[in-house]
Amino acid sequence: MRSRLLGGLVVGALGWASAAYAADPVQKGPYLLHLGASSVDVRVELASAAAISVDAVVDGPSDAGVARTFASPSATFHSVHLTGLTPATRYRYTVHAGAGAAVTGTFLTAPDGASRAPFTFVVYGDNRSDGPAHERVVRAVQRESYDFLVNTGDFVIDGGDDSAWQRFFDIEEPILRDHPLFACIGNHELADDRQAAHFARYLGPTEPSGPSAAAPPIYGSFRWGRARFFLLNAFVDWASGAERTWLEDALGQADHEPGVDLRVAVIHHGPHSAGPHGDNERLLAAHIDDLLVAHHVDLVLAGHDHIYERGEAKGLKYIVTGGGGAPLYRETRPIPSTRKVEATYNYVLATVSDDGVAILAKRADGSTLDQCSFARGGSWLCDPKPAARPASSSGGAATAPPSPGPCGCSVPGAPGRSPLAPFALALVALVLVRRRSGAET
Repeated sequence: MRSRLLGGLVVGALGWASAAYAADPVQKGPYLLHLGASSVDVRVELASAAAISVDAVVDGPSDAGVARTFASPSATFHSVHLTGLTPATRYRYTVHAGAGAAVTGTFLTAPDGASRAPFTFVVYGDNRSDGPAHERVVRAVQRESYDFLVNTGDFVIDGGDDSAWQRFFDIEEPILRDHPLFACIGNHELADDRQAAHFARYLGPTEPSGPSAAAPPIYGSFRWGRARFFLLNAFVDWASGAERTWLEDALGQADHEPGVDLRVAVIHHGPHSAGPHGDNERLLAAHIDDLLVAHHVDLVLAGHDHIYERGEAKGLKYIVTGGGGAPLYRETRPIPSTRKVEATYNYVLATVSDDGVAILAKRADGSTLDQCSFARGGSWLCDPKPAARPASSSGGAATAPPSPGPCGCSVPGAPGRSPLAPFALALVALVLVRRRSGAET
Protein backbone atom coordinates (compact mmCIF):
# COMPACT_ATOMS: atom_id res chain seq x y z
CA MET A 1 0.00 0.00 0.00
CA ARG A 2 1.39 3.43 -0.87
CA SER A 3 1.10 4.90 2.61
CA ARG A 4 -0.21 8.37 3.19
CA LEU A 5 -0.65 7.84 6.93
CA LEU A 6 1.71 10.08 8.88
CA GLY A 7 3.52 7.81 11.33
CA GLY A 8 2.86 8.44 14.98
CA LEU A 9 0.14 11.04 14.44
CA VAL A 10 -2.95 10.43 16.52
CA VAL A 11 -5.99 12.49 15.67
CA GLY A 12 -9.42 12.35 17.33
CA ALA A 13 -11.11 9.57 19.23
CA LEU A 14 -10.39 6.95 16.59
CA GLY A 15 -6.66 7.25 17.19
CA TRP A 16 -5.76 7.37 13.52
CA ALA A 17 -5.63 9.83 10.67
CA SER A 18 -4.70 10.21 7.05
CA ALA A 19 -2.75 12.95 5.36
CA ALA A 20 -1.14 13.33 1.97
CA TYR A 21 2.58 13.63 1.52
CA ALA A 22 3.31 16.86 -0.28
CA ALA A 23 5.74 15.02 -2.54
CA ASP A 24 3.06 12.61 -3.79
CA PRO A 25 0.94 14.16 -6.55
CA VAL A 26 -1.59 11.28 -6.47
CA GLN A 27 -4.14 11.83 -3.69
CA LYS A 28 -6.74 9.19 -4.56
CA GLY A 29 -6.29 6.13 -6.70
CA PRO A 30 -5.69 4.93 -9.19
CA TYR A 31 -8.86 2.89 -8.90
CA LEU A 32 -11.02 0.98 -11.38
CA LEU A 33 -14.70 1.53 -12.19
CA HIS A 34 -17.25 0.38 -14.77
CA LEU A 35 -15.16 -2.47 -16.07
CA GLY A 36 -16.72 -4.40 -18.96
CA ALA A 37 -15.57 -6.87 -21.59
CA SER A 38 -13.77 -4.24 -23.66
CA SER A 39 -13.36 -1.13 -21.48
CA VAL A 40 -12.67 0.23 -18.01
CA ASP A 41 -12.45 3.63 -16.28
CA VAL A 42 -9.26 4.49 -14.40
CA ARG A 43 -9.84 7.33 -11.92
CA VAL A 44 -7.20 9.44 -10.21
CA GLU A 45 -7.28 12.60 -8.13
CA LEU A 46 -4.15 14.77 -7.93
CA ALA A 47 -2.98 17.31 -5.37
CA SER A 48 -2.82 19.95 -8.11
CA ALA A 49 -3.89 20.18 -11.73
CA ALA A 50 -1.75 18.26 -14.20
CA ALA A 51 -2.14 16.13 -17.29
CA ILE A 52 -1.88 12.35 -16.91
CA SER A 53 -1.54 9.36 -19.20
CA VAL A 54 -2.42 5.71 -18.72
CA ASP A 55 -0.54 2.90 -20.47
CA ALA A 56 -2.25 -0.51 -20.77
CA VAL A 57 -0.67 -3.74 -22.03
CA VAL A 58 -1.67 -7.40 -21.86
CA ASP A 59 -0.08 -8.85 -18.74
CA GLY A 60 1.73 -12.09 -19.46
CA PRO A 61 5.03 -13.92 -18.97
CA SER A 62 6.53 -12.30 -22.05
CA ASP A 63 4.40 -9.14 -21.93
CA ALA A 64 3.41 -9.84 -25.51
CA GLY A 65 1.48 -7.07 -27.14
CA VAL A 66 1.83 -3.36 -27.71
CA ALA A 67 1.08 -0.91 -24.93
CA ARG A 68 -1.74 1.51 -25.65
CA THR A 69 -1.66 5.00 -24.15
CA PHE A 70 -4.72 7.00 -23.10
CA ALA A 71 -4.23 10.67 -22.22
CA SER A 72 -6.21 13.06 -20.04
CA PRO A 73 -5.71 16.86 -20.13
CA SER A 74 -4.68 18.98 -17.16
CA ALA A 75 -7.08 18.69 -14.18
CA THR A 76 -7.06 17.63 -10.55
CA PHE A 77 -9.59 14.82 -11.05
CA HIS A 78 -9.28 12.38 -13.96
CA SER A 79 -11.54 9.63 -15.26
CA VAL A 80 -9.71 7.95 -18.14
CA HIS A 81 -11.80 5.60 -20.28
CA LEU A 82 -9.72 2.72 -21.66
CA THR A 83 -11.32 1.11 -24.72
CA GLY A 84 -10.60 -1.56 -27.30
CA LEU A 85 -9.69 -4.18 -24.70
CA THR A 86 -10.03 -7.95 -25.14
CA PRO A 87 -12.62 -9.84 -23.02
CA ALA A 88 -11.46 -12.07 -20.17
CA THR A 89 -7.88 -10.79 -20.43
CA ARG A 90 -5.56 -9.53 -17.72
CA TYR A 91 -3.93 -6.15 -18.33
CA ARG A 92 -1.22 -4.24 -16.57
CA TYR A 93 -1.68 -0.49 -16.49
CA THR A 94 0.55 2.39 -15.44
CA VAL A 95 -0.61 5.89 -14.53
CA HIS A 96 1.91 8.66 -15.25
CA ALA A 97 1.20 11.81 -13.26
CA GLY A 98 3.57 14.67 -12.64
CA ALA A 99 7.33 14.61 -12.91
CA GLY A 100 8.44 11.00 -12.82
CA ALA A 101 5.44 9.78 -10.82
CA ALA A 102 4.07 6.40 -11.94
CA VAL A 103 1.68 3.96 -10.31
CA THR A 104 1.07 0.46 -11.68
CA GLY A 105 -1.87 -1.92 -11.25
CA THR A 106 -3.62 -4.79 -13.01
CA PHE A 107 -7.16 -5.72 -13.96
CA LEU A 108 -9.03 -8.57 -15.61
CA THR A 109 -11.64 -7.60 -18.19
CA ALA A 110 -15.11 -9.11 -17.95
CA PRO A 111 -15.97 -12.11 -20.12
CA ASP A 112 -18.21 -11.67 -23.12
CA GLY A 113 -21.93 -12.40 -22.88
CA ALA A 114 -21.56 -15.92 -24.23
CA SER A 115 -19.15 -16.99 -21.50
CA ARG A 116 -20.15 -19.73 -19.08
CA ALA A 117 -16.91 -19.50 -17.13
CA PRO A 118 -17.27 -19.34 -13.33
CA PHE A 119 -16.41 -16.11 -11.55
CA THR A 120 -16.13 -14.85 -7.98
CA PHE A 121 -16.88 -11.44 -6.52
CA VAL A 122 -16.58 -9.89 -3.07
CA VAL A 123 -19.54 -8.16 -1.40
CA TYR A 124 -19.02 -5.77 1.51
CA GLY A 125 -20.26 -2.41 2.75
CA ASP A 126 -20.79 0.10 5.57
CA ASN A 127 -17.09 0.94 5.76
CA ARG A 128 -17.49 4.34 7.40
CA SER A 129 -16.48 5.56 10.88
CA ASP A 130 -13.98 3.03 12.27
CA GLY A 131 -10.71 3.15 10.31
CA PRO A 132 -8.93 0.26 12.08
CA ALA A 133 -11.95 -2.06 11.63
CA HIS A 134 -12.20 -1.03 7.97
CA GLU A 135 -8.50 -1.79 7.53
CA ARG A 136 -8.93 -5.27 9.03
CA VAL A 137 -11.65 -6.08 6.53
CA VAL A 138 -9.56 -4.77 3.62
CA ARG A 139 -6.53 -6.82 4.71
CA ALA A 140 -8.69 -9.95 4.83
CA VAL A 141 -10.14 -9.23 1.37
CA GLN A 142 -6.59 -8.76 0.04
CA ARG A 143 -5.86 -12.40 0.81
CA GLU A 144 -8.77 -13.64 -1.31
CA SER A 145 -8.91 -14.51 -5.00
CA TYR A 146 -11.78 -12.80 -6.83
CA ASP A 147 -12.68 -10.90 -10.00
CA PHE A 148 -14.44 -7.74 -8.79
CA LEU A 149 -15.89 -5.90 -5.80
CA VAL A 150 -19.50 -4.98 -5.01
CA ASN A 151 -20.01 -2.42 -2.25
CA THR A 152 -23.46 -2.09 -0.66
CA GLY A 153 -22.97 1.56 0.37
CA ASP A 154 -22.07 3.88 3.27
CA PHE A 155 -18.48 4.39 2.19
CA VAL A 156 -18.12 7.48 4.42
CA ILE A 157 -19.77 8.95 7.50
CA ASP A 158 -20.74 12.14 5.67
CA GLY A 159 -21.03 12.38 1.91
CA GLY A 160 -19.98 16.02 1.91
CA ASP A 161 -16.80 15.47 3.96
CA ASP A 162 -13.71 15.52 1.72
CA SER A 163 -11.48 14.15 4.48
CA ALA A 164 -13.78 11.14 4.96
CA TRP A 165 -13.51 10.29 1.27
CA GLN A 166 -9.73 10.63 1.50
CA ARG A 167 -9.65 8.14 4.38
CA PHE A 168 -11.80 5.71 2.41
CA PHE A 169 -9.48 5.76 -0.60
CA ASP A 170 -6.34 5.57 1.58
CA ILE A 171 -7.59 2.39 3.25
CA GLU A 172 -9.03 0.77 0.13
CA GLU A 173 -6.13 1.58 -2.18
CA PRO A 174 -4.60 -1.94 -2.30
CA ILE A 175 -7.82 -3.62 -3.41
CA LEU A 176 -9.23 -0.85 -5.62
CA ARG A 177 -6.01 -0.55 -7.64
CA ASP A 178 -6.28 -4.12 -8.97
CA HIS A 179 -10.02 -4.91 -8.83
CA PRO A 180 -12.94 -2.98 -10.33
CA LEU A 181 -15.51 -1.64 -7.89
CA PHE A 182 -19.25 -1.59 -8.58
CA ALA A 183 -20.86 0.84 -6.16
CA CYS A 184 -24.29 1.18 -4.60
CA ILE A 185 -25.12 4.45 -2.82
CA GLY A 186 -25.89 4.52 0.91
CA ASN A 187 -27.74 7.05 3.02
CA HIS A 188 -24.50 8.47 4.43
CA GLU A 189 -23.34 9.43 0.94
CA LEU A 190 -26.43 11.68 0.86
CA ALA A 191 -25.68 13.26 4.25
CA ASP A 192 -24.70 16.91 3.75
CA ASP A 193 -24.71 16.17 0.01
CA ARG A 194 -28.32 15.75 -1.05
CA GLN A 195 -27.39 15.73 -4.74
CA ALA A 196 -24.73 13.05 -4.10
CA ALA A 197 -22.17 15.15 -5.98
CA HIS A 198 -19.20 13.52 -4.22
CA PHE A 199 -20.54 10.01 -4.81
CA ALA A 200 -21.15 10.82 -8.49
CA ARG A 201 -17.68 12.32 -8.84
CA TYR A 202 -15.80 9.46 -7.25
CA LEU A 203 -17.98 6.43 -7.91
CA GLY A 204 -20.77 7.41 -10.30
CA PRO A 205 -21.05 6.79 -14.04
CA THR A 206 -20.03 10.28 -15.09
CA GLU A 207 -18.81 13.54 -13.62
CA PRO A 208 -21.08 16.62 -13.80
CA SER A 209 -19.75 19.01 -16.41
CA GLY A 210 -19.92 22.08 -14.16
CA PRO A 211 -21.05 23.42 -10.79
CA SER A 212 -24.62 23.98 -12.04
CA ALA A 213 -24.89 20.71 -13.96
CA ALA A 214 -27.52 18.21 -12.85
CA ALA A 215 -26.10 15.21 -11.04
CA PRO A 216 -26.07 12.01 -13.11
CA PRO A 217 -28.26 9.07 -12.10
CA ILE A 218 -26.91 7.29 -9.03
CA TYR A 219 -28.30 3.93 -10.08
CA GLY A 220 -27.53 1.64 -12.98
CA SER A 221 -26.77 -1.85 -14.21
CA PHE A 222 -23.83 -3.94 -15.39
CA ARG A 223 -23.24 -7.33 -16.97
CA TRP A 224 -20.65 -9.91 -16.01
CA GLY A 225 -20.80 -13.13 -18.00
CA ARG A 226 -24.12 -14.82 -17.38
CA ALA A 227 -25.21 -12.36 -14.66
CA ARG A 228 -26.97 -8.99 -14.78
CA PHE A 229 -26.56 -6.73 -11.72
CA PHE A 230 -28.82 -3.80 -10.78
CA LEU A 231 -27.29 -1.09 -8.56
CA LEU A 232 -30.12 0.81 -6.87
CA ASN A 233 -30.62 3.91 -4.73
CA ALA A 234 -32.83 2.83 -1.82
CA PHE A 235 -33.70 6.36 -0.75
CA VAL A 236 -36.34 7.41 -3.24
CA ASP A 237 -40.12 7.30 -3.45
CA TRP A 238 -40.50 3.80 -4.83
CA ALA A 239 -44.23 4.22 -5.46
CA SER A 240 -43.38 6.21 -8.59
CA GLY A 241 -40.54 8.20 -10.07
CA ALA A 242 -37.68 7.89 -12.51
CA GLU A 243 -35.81 5.09 -10.77
CA ARG A 244 -38.84 2.82 -10.51
CA THR A 245 -39.61 3.39 -14.19
CA TRP A 246 -36.01 2.65 -15.09
CA LEU A 247 -35.95 -0.50 -12.96
CA GLU A 248 -39.14 -1.87 -14.50
CA ASP A 249 -37.72 -1.31 -17.99
CA ALA A 250 -34.29 -2.72 -17.10
CA LEU A 251 -35.77 -5.84 -15.52
CA GLY A 252 -38.01 -6.35 -18.55
CA GLN A 253 -35.03 -6.12 -20.89
CA ALA A 254 -33.04 -8.56 -18.75
CA ASP A 255 -35.89 -11.09 -19.03
CA HIS A 256 -34.97 -11.50 -22.70
CA GLU A 257 -31.25 -10.72 -22.59
CA PRO A 258 -29.31 -13.50 -24.36
CA GLY A 259 -27.13 -15.55 -22.05
CA VAL A 260 -28.42 -14.07 -18.79
CA ASP A 261 -29.60 -16.67 -16.28
CA LEU A 262 -28.78 -14.87 -13.02
CA ARG A 263 -30.07 -11.50 -11.83
CA VAL A 264 -28.78 -9.73 -8.72
CA ALA A 265 -30.10 -6.52 -7.14
CA VAL A 266 -27.77 -4.41 -4.96
CA ILE A 267 -29.43 -1.88 -2.65
CA HIS A 268 -28.18 -0.35 0.58
CA HIS A 269 -31.39 -0.90 2.59
CA GLY A 270 -32.88 -4.14 1.32
CA PRO A 271 -36.43 -5.43 1.73
CA HIS A 272 -35.71 -7.39 4.92
CA SER A 273 -33.28 -7.22 7.85
CA ALA A 274 -33.00 -8.65 11.36
CA GLY A 275 -30.98 -5.63 12.45
CA PRO A 276 -32.20 -2.49 14.22
CA HIS A 277 -33.18 -0.73 10.99
CA GLY A 278 -35.50 -3.62 10.13
CA ASP A 279 -37.40 -4.08 6.88
CA ASN A 280 -37.44 -1.39 4.21
CA GLU A 281 -41.12 -0.51 4.53
CA ARG A 282 -41.09 1.85 1.55
CA LEU A 283 -39.81 -0.89 -0.73
CA LEU A 284 -42.35 -3.36 0.57
CA ALA A 285 -45.25 -0.89 0.39
CA ALA A 286 -44.36 -0.24 -3.25
CA HIS A 287 -44.14 -4.02 -3.88
CA ILE A 288 -40.59 -3.79 -5.18
CA ASP A 289 -39.95 -7.24 -3.73
CA ASP A 290 -42.80 -8.60 -5.84
CA LEU A 291 -41.40 -6.80 -8.88
CA LEU A 292 -38.00 -8.43 -8.36
CA VAL A 293 -39.57 -11.87 -7.93
CA ALA A 294 -41.71 -11.42 -11.06
CA HIS A 295 -38.58 -10.69 -13.09
CA HIS A 296 -36.59 -13.66 -11.81
CA VAL A 297 -34.15 -11.79 -9.56
CA ASP A 298 -32.38 -14.51 -7.58
CA LEU A 299 -30.49 -12.51 -4.97
CA VAL A 300 -30.60 -9.14 -3.20
CA LEU A 301 -27.37 -7.78 -1.70
CA ALA A 302 -27.77 -5.11 0.97
CA GLY A 303 -26.16 -3.38 3.95
CA HIS A 304 -27.45 -0.56 6.20
CA ASP A 305 -27.63 -2.77 9.29
CA HIS A 306 -24.10 -3.39 10.55
CA ILE A 307 -24.42 -7.15 10.74
CA TYR A 308 -24.29 -10.25 8.57
CA GLU A 309 -27.59 -11.87 7.64
CA ARG A 310 -28.71 -14.42 5.08
CA GLY A 311 -32.42 -14.94 4.45
CA GLU A 312 -35.25 -15.60 2.05
CA ALA A 313 -38.79 -14.28 1.63
CA LYS A 314 -41.26 -15.05 -1.18
CA GLY A 315 -38.49 -17.03 -2.85
CA LEU A 316 -36.29 -13.90 -2.97
CA LYS A 317 -32.94 -14.69 -1.34
CA TYR A 318 -31.01 -11.90 0.32
CA ILE A 319 -27.77 -11.13 2.12
CA VAL A 320 -27.13 -8.19 4.45
CA THR A 321 -23.41 -7.46 4.73
CA GLY A 322 -22.93 -4.21 6.61
CA GLY A 323 -19.84 -5.17 8.57
CA GLY A 324 -17.14 -3.33 6.61
CA GLY A 325 -16.02 -0.93 9.36
CA ALA A 326 -19.03 0.94 10.74
CA PRO A 327 -19.83 0.34 14.46
CA LEU A 328 -21.52 -3.05 14.81
CA TYR A 329 -25.17 -3.39 15.79
CA ARG A 330 -24.89 -5.91 18.58
CA GLU A 331 -28.63 -6.36 18.99
CA THR A 332 -30.24 -8.52 16.31
CA ARG A 333 -33.67 -10.09 16.27
CA PRO A 334 -34.32 -12.83 13.71
CA ILE A 335 -37.44 -12.37 11.61
CA PRO A 336 -39.36 -15.07 9.72
CA SER A 337 -37.12 -14.66 6.66
CA THR A 338 -33.83 -14.95 8.61
CA ARG A 339 -31.70 -18.06 8.07
CA LYS A 340 -28.43 -16.89 9.64
CA VAL A 341 -27.50 -13.68 11.48
CA GLU A 342 -24.45 -12.49 13.41
CA ALA A 343 -23.18 -9.08 14.48
CA THR A 344 -19.58 -9.11 13.27
CA TYR A 345 -17.26 -7.39 10.82
CA ASN A 346 -17.57 -9.38 7.63
CA TYR A 347 -17.38 -9.71 3.86
CA VAL A 348 -18.84 -12.23 1.44
CA LEU A 349 -17.37 -14.24 -1.43
CA ALA A 350 -19.94 -15.20 -4.07
CA THR A 351 -19.01 -17.70 -6.77
CA VAL A 352 -21.22 -18.12 -9.85
CA SER A 353 -20.98 -21.34 -11.86
CA ASP A 354 -23.12 -23.81 -13.79
CA ASP A 355 -24.21 -25.30 -10.48
CA GLY A 356 -25.64 -22.01 -9.24
CA VAL A 357 -24.28 -19.54 -6.68
CA ALA A 358 -22.09 -20.47 -3.70
CA ILE A 359 -21.83 -18.05 -0.78
CA LEU A 360 -18.91 -17.98 1.65
CA ALA A 361 -19.20 -15.31 4.34
CA LYS A 362 -16.11 -14.57 6.42
CA ARG A 363 -15.31 -12.56 9.51
CA ALA A 364 -12.57 -9.94 9.44
CA ASP A 365 -10.11 -12.48 10.91
CA GLY A 366 -10.71 -14.75 7.90
CA SER A 367 -12.74 -17.37 9.78
CA THR A 368 -15.84 -18.81 8.15
CA LEU A 369 -19.07 -17.17 9.24
CA ASP A 370 -21.55 -18.84 6.90
CA GLN A 371 -21.50 -21.08 3.86
CA CYS A 372 -24.44 -21.87 1.59
CA SER A 373 -25.52 -22.12 -2.03
CA PHE A 374 -28.52 -22.15 -4.33
CA ALA A 375 -29.35 -23.31 -7.82
CA ARG A 376 -30.72 -20.53 -9.99
CA GLY A 377 -34.42 -20.20 -9.33
CA GLY A 378 -34.19 -22.30 -6.17
CA SER A 379 -34.02 -21.74 -2.42
CA TRP A 380 -31.00 -21.85 -0.11
CA LEU A 381 -29.77 -25.44 -0.01
CA CYS A 382 -28.10 -25.45 3.43
CA ASP A 383 -31.10 -24.72 5.64
CA PRO A 384 -33.57 -27.09 7.28
CA LYS A 385 -37.20 -26.43 6.58
CA PRO A 386 -38.26 -23.59 8.93
CA ALA A 387 -40.45 -24.68 11.83
CA ALA A 388 -44.02 -23.42 12.03
CA ARG A 389 -44.30 -20.30 14.18
CA PRO A 390 -47.03 -19.88 16.79
CA ALA A 391 -49.90 -17.70 15.63
CA SER A 392 -50.61 -14.43 17.39
CA SER A 393 -54.04 -13.48 18.66
CA SER A 394 -54.61 -11.52 15.46
CA GLY A 395 -53.99 -14.62 13.38
CA GLY A 396 -50.57 -13.58 12.05
CA ALA A 397 -47.11 -14.85 12.89
CA ALA A 398 -45.99 -13.93 16.39
CA THR A 399 -42.95 -11.80 15.59
CA ALA A 400 -41.63 -8.70 17.29
CA PRO A 401 -40.15 -5.83 15.31
CA PRO A 402 -36.47 -5.03 15.71
CA SER A 403 -35.54 -2.27 18.12
CA PRO A 404 -34.90 1.23 16.77
CA GLY A 405 -31.52 1.72 15.07
CA PRO A 406 -28.75 3.10 17.29
CA CYS A 407 -26.85 5.04 14.63
CA GLY A 408 -29.07 8.10 14.45
CA CYS A 409 -28.89 7.74 10.67
CA SER A 410 -30.61 10.29 8.50
CA VAL A 411 -32.51 8.45 5.80
CA PRO A 412 -33.45 10.72 2.88
CA GLY A 413 -37.08 10.46 1.92
CA ALA A 414 -38.13 8.60 5.06
CA PRO A 415 -41.49 9.54 6.59
CA GLY A 416 -41.23 12.38 9.09
CA ARG A 417 -41.04 11.59 12.80
CA SER A 418 -41.63 13.98 15.63
CA PRO A 419 -38.42 15.12 17.32
CA LEU A 420 -40.16 14.50 20.66
CA ALA A 421 -40.69 10.83 19.90
CA PRO A 422 -37.38 9.59 21.39
CA PHE A 423 -38.05 11.57 24.61
CA ALA A 424 -41.57 10.16 24.84
CA LEU A 425 -40.25 6.62 24.46
CA ALA A 426 -37.60 7.22 27.11
CA LEU A 427 -40.22 8.61 29.51
CA VAL A 428 -42.45 5.57 29.00
CA ALA A 429 -39.50 3.26 29.62
CA LEU A 430 -38.62 5.12 32.84
CA VAL A 431 -42.18 4.85 34.13
CA LEU A 432 -42.27 1.12 33.41
CA VAL A 433 -38.94 0.58 35.20
CA ARG A 434 -40.14 2.46 38.29
CA ARG A 435 -43.43 0.55 38.36
CA ARG A 436 -41.56 -2.75 38.11
CA SER A 437 -39.16 -1.69 40.86
CA GLY A 438 -42.08 -0.74 43.08
CA ALA A 439 -43.77 -4.09 42.45
CA GLU A 440 -40.62 -6.01 43.39
CA THR A 441 -40.05 -4.19 46.71
